[in-house]
Amino acid sequence: MQTKINILSKMKSKANQMNLISVLIAVLILLNMNLAGCKKDDTTTTSGDLQVVPRDAAYAGCYPLVGTSQTGIWDGTGNKITAPLSGAAFYGQDSQFAHTTPVYTKSSDGLTVKDEVTGLTWQKSQDSGIYYWGASQTVADNLNTQKYGGFSDWRLPTIKELYSLWNGSVGWPWIDTKYFDILYTDEQDLSRAIFWSSTKYTGVLGNVTSDGHGESAGDELAFGVNFGTGHIKAYTISSGAKHSVRCVRGNLSYGVNLFQDNNDGTVSDLATGLMWPKTDNGSGIDWEHALAYAQTQNNANYLGHNDWRLPNSKELQSLVDYTRSPYATNSANVGPAINSMFNCTAITNAGGKADYPFYWTSTSAIPNANGTFAYAWHVAFGLADNGSGEDLHGAGAVRFDRKTLGTGEGEVGGLNYVRLVRNIQ
Repeated sequence: MQTKINILSKMKSKANQMNLISVLIAVLILLNMNLAGCKKDDTTTTSGDLQVVPRDAAYAGCYPLVGTSQTGIWDGTGNKITAPLSGAAFYGQDSQFAHTTPVYTKSSDGLTVKDEVTGLTWQKSQDSGIYYWGASQTVADNLNTQKYGGFSDWRLPTIKELYSLWNGSVGWPWIDTKYFDILYTDEQDLSRAIFWSSTKYTGVLGNVTSDGHGESAGDELAFGVNFGTGHIKAYTISSGAKHSVRCVRGNLSYGVNLFQDNNDGTVSDLATGLMWPKTDNGSGIDWEHALAYAQTQNNANYLGHNDWRLPNSKELQSLVDYTRSPYATNSANVGPAINSMFNCTAITNAGGKADYPFYWTSTSAIPNANGTFAYAWHVAFGLADNGSGEDLHGAGAVRFDRKTLGTGEGEVGGLNYVRLVRNIQ
C-alpha cells in the first residue's frame, strides 16, 4: 500500500496541472504493468521445460493509449466555444472526456525519454541525418553498436508506436517539445519533421500526378508520422524525399490488439480497454452530425449501452489493421484496413473504384501553424485517395478534413462515416 501511495505522489508532482482522473488512470496502468509494459500474467501451464502463457492474459492491457492532450473546444467553423452540455450541438469533443495523460521521464544522461504509460523508451533527439526507408534501420544498428543510452535493443518503431508520441495540445509541431527535440522550424521546412516507421504499406502508390517529391505510380510505400503537419501518411521508400528517424526500445507488445467478439454486436479490444460496434453508421455525414450521432445512439441505448462517443484520433488509429488494404498486392490482405470481425460499409470513391470510407474522430485540427480549428482528423480505412480516387497516402492514413462541407480549401471527403467507441470499464 505504501508503494502505491509513493507512486501516486510522484505522479502528481510530475503531472502538475493534469486532472486527477487522468492521473489515477495512469497510475492504475503503471501498477498493472510489468517491465515489458504489460499486465502480469499469473495463469500458466508447464510442458516439460516450456512455460505456456495464454495469449489473452499475456496481451491484456499491453496497448495503453496515451491521450491526445487536446484541451480546446470549437464549433464547425473553428471558433472556440464554451464546453457544450450533453444534448447540445458540438458536445462530445475529444477534450470533454478523460483520457490518460502522458507521463515522461528523461534519463539522467539526457539521451532518452521513457514513456511511463506505454513502457516505450525513445531517443530524445532525432538522428541528424535523413534516409530512404531501407537505410533507416542502420540508425538503430549504429545505436546498438554504441549501446546508446546504455541499451543495445534499439529498433525502428511501428506506426502505432510512433503515433503514441503525437500530441494535439498545440500542433505544428504535433509533439511535446519539452521532452523531444525536433529539427523543425516552420511549415515551409517539413523535410525533417517526417519520421519513418517500420510499417510497410501492403499496397502501392496509385496512378497519381507527382505530389512534388518525385513519386511514381506503383512505388512501394511505408508509413511515417509528419510531426510538423500531424499526419500519418505512406511515403515512397526509395525515391523522392528522404525522411527522419527516431528509434525506440521496450514493450514489444505495444500496438498489438486483442479483439474479443462479444456476440452482441460489439467487439472489445482487451489490449486497449475499448469496446467498438461491429458496424459503422452506414452513411457519410459532417463533423457536427457525427458528434450528434453518438448522442442519438446513447438516447437509444445502442447495443445495450448509453456511453458511446466519437473516438479521438489515437483511439481510432489503434483500430487500424496495417496488414490489410483494399488493393493489397497480396490477395490474402485485400479488404478494409480493419480486422475481419468488423464490418465496413462498401463505397465507390471519387474515381469510380470500389473502396471503404474515411471515419471521423473527435479531435480537431488546424491546417497550418496560424490556422483555425475548422478541421477535424479522420482515419482512412480504405484508400487515402487524392480526391480523384487514386491511392496517395495509403489505407490507415490519418488526415484532416473540413468540419463543415463547402467551407473552403482543404476538403478531402467532407462527409465521413462514424464508428463509435466506449470504455470497457
